[in-house]
Amino acid sequence: WETPLIDNPEYQGEWEAPMIDNPDYQGPWVHPEIDNPDYFYDDAVYHVCNPCQAVGFELWQVKSGTIFDDIIITDSLEEAEEFAEETWAARKDDEKAMFDKIEEEKRAAEEEA
Repeated sequence: WETPLIDNPEYQGEWEAPMIDNPDYQGPWVHPEIDNPDYFYDDAVYHVCNPCQAVGFELWQVKSGTIFDDIIITDSLEEAEEFAEETWAARKDDEKAMFDKIEEEKRAAEEEA
């Protein structure tokens, strides 16, 4: 059952708040940039951890079961790409096939239930 619509000849469309001129408006707010007299660029800031003994990660995951492996820390794009080819690319097809098989088994179990 649906509520019957009654024609309203005074309807002027969806209501919108009226715009009132503001004589003090100066445009969009832009934050002021204030110089920091204590700031200096430190060339050695990245040399603090040399050699690094450990690296920490704070990982937030939405879905349980996520696995993080084969982590590399480098400043070389070529080294990272080579590492990706040796690890992730070598296993991605097998992992996708395994995932699809598990999902298919879940769907089949749900259809039987």
